Amino acid sequence: MRRNLAGLGAVRVLLLALAAVLLVGAVTVSVPVLSSAGLLVACVALVAALGVLVQGLWQSRGHTDWSHTFTAPAQPRGVDTRITRLAGDVRAAAAGDADAGRRLHAAVSMLAVDHLRLRRGLSLAEEPEAAGAALGPDLTAYLTQPPPSRLPGDRLAAFTTTLEEL
Repeated sequence: MRRNLAGLGAVRVLLLALAAVLLVGAVTVSVPVLSSAGLLVACVALVAALGVLVQGLWQSRGHTDWSHTFTAPAQPRGVDTRITRLAGDVRAAAAGDADAGRRLHAAVSMLAVDHLRLRRGLSLAEEPEAAGAALGPDLTAYLTQPPPSRLPGDRLAAFTTTLEEL
């Protein structure tokens, strides 16, 4: 009998144990003479069902690896949400979405300020003439004015190239 039960999956064994508990409970409730003895048998069947469940969980458990190096897991390539969000903003800004245009303007402005500071030691706010000469007239105009309602992709590509060459 044990071999037959071992051949069943854990879910089927659990369902079989629960069916036995329900059967014993139904017999206990329907036959008044068995009320005290039946409740005892029902409790034993319930404990047996829980034992079968624990045994099934114990047998199906896997090896637990407790070693941890406390390093950030490496994300698969292409999973960076910042790049995905930026690509979506580029597409939406090219289509004329004002919110995406503002987010894109903020991102390009932040990059320009960082590149100017790190590569040239300039500040767009403190030295607008020198920074404007380094960035060029188009990118300087884009950064100093409110974001346009629509930003074509070729213009953004030119801005990116200018920042890369800075």
